[in-house]
Amino acid sequence: MGKSKLIAEVLELDHRAHQLMREYSLDAWMGLSVTVPQLKSMLFIALHPDTSPGRLATALGVTPSNVTGIIDRLVEQGLVHRDGKPGDRRALTLKLTEKGQSILANLRERRTSKMQEILGYLSEEELDHLARGLRSLVKAAEEVDRGKGTVSND
Repeated sequence: MGKSKLIAEVLELDHRAHQLMREYSLDAWMGLSVTVPQLKSMLFIALHPDTSPGRLATALGVTPSNVTGIIDRLVEQGLVHRDGKPGDRRALTLKLTEKGQSILANLRERRTSKMQEILGYLSEEELDHLARGLRSLVKAAEEVDRGKGTVSND
């Protein structure tokens, strides 16, 4: 088939799989009491503990004043905690509270539960093939992340 065509097929299948997973998880996302920018902020803070408001603003592509409003609402809901010196916003760090961590954990658990259900439909042989393919994908992603990846289309 050729490497280029296989890559295109894998990308299409990945897109379709993610599309189906979004449909399954829509109810969980719709039930959240946070806006999309707030959720994006929570996800960034979870991945970058002790981040600053400035770093969050840069990651979201918004102004520091916009991110202040987002953070204020997350703090009011008890989802994020600000640490730092009073009056010195430059020294602030952001952390998820237990409640904020719980919301993200619930989203992950729902996704994991749905994936377990889906994977249960596969035979042991199919699961073995999938696991081998995913191990290869993770290895390649780690190599690219370390800057060692080389691209060859055929």
